[in-house]
Amino acid sequence: MSDSSSSSSFGRAVLTAGAALAGTYASLAAARWAYRRTLPSPLSLPPALDLEPRPVETPDGRAQCYVRPGTGPPVVLLHSFNAVASSREMQPIAEHLTATTDRPVYALDWLGFGRSDRGPRAYAPALYERQLYHFLDEVPGAPADVIALSLGGEYAAQGALQAAPLVRRLVLVSPTGLAPTQGPSTPGRLGLALADHTGTFELLYHRLTRRASLRDYYARQIFLSPDAIPNALLDYAEQTAQVRGAYRAPLRFVDGTLSVPNVSDDVYARLYRPTLFLTPTTPGSTVQSFERLPAVLSQNARDLSHQALPGGLLPHWEAPAPFFDAVDAFLDLH
Repeated sequence: MSDSSSSSSFGRAVLTAGAALAGTYASLAAARWAYRRTLPSPLSLPPALDLEPRPVETPDGRAQCYVRPGTGPPVVLLHSFNAVASSREMQPIAEHLTATTDRPVYALDWLGFGRSDRGPRAYAPALYERQLYHFLDEVPGAPADVIALSLGGEYAAQGALQAAPLVRRLVLVSPTGLAPTQGPSTPGRLGLALADHTGTFELLYHRLTRRASLRDYYARQIFLSPDAIPNALLDYAEQTAQVRGAYRAPLRFVDGTLSVPNVSDDVYARLYRPTLFLTPTTPGSTVQSFERLPAVLSQNARDLSHQALPGGLLPHWEAPAPFFDAVDAFLDLH
């Protein structure tokens, strides 16, 4: 075969492959457009908590918070980051605080989650640091006790370090950033970038956040006992994924963009507000690990303390009695 015929064959193959890819891309774009038209606004979600819902204008968009007025030091609840995160994750804590104390209680939906705005923007640590600073500076009206879950603990700790006058004490529940490695591998990031560019991630997200998939995820990586998975959490998790823009912030969570760099040494170990770390006694197969915690605690024994609890990564759902014993004592809620 001559060079010219080989070149011609190669060119036809490239054109054929290009046409197929273009057709696939166009089909995906059409599917995304059609699906988006069926999705409601995040504000169509029912309130995540039985507290007064209030909008909060931040430098990067409108957020949702939940409020119970009261007296004494305010308590701020910050949910985690995941595919279906919202303030519903903090429901047992909110109910406990409102039933047993007169303290003001606030719960904040991070931008991109729950009933907060989920529009297109650069979801990154700087955005969430601004959101939290603005909230703590403008809303509670006094230094707050902050109870934060998982990756929310990274931002709570960062806020306590950079704006200490706004924070009284910290409770970090199953905080991230304590594993030997963080985020997906380089090939994983490249795959996610491709899935985002082609629109595949958006379509897969809405399929993988159905109730059966969520139950399987909670059973394998969050709860130690599958029987402890509450229907209230599953119900709201499925609902919160089926609104416009729901996939945007979770994509940045999955690709590791939202993690605070070197948070264990640069943030946790340098905290100078009293801070309680709560982690599972036996993490088992949960998605998080805490190998670096002993080293962090040894660097700052004066301000940092730790208690291991039964259950998985959501002890306030799975093992509420020991969880509330620890939190009540630390925040002097008795």
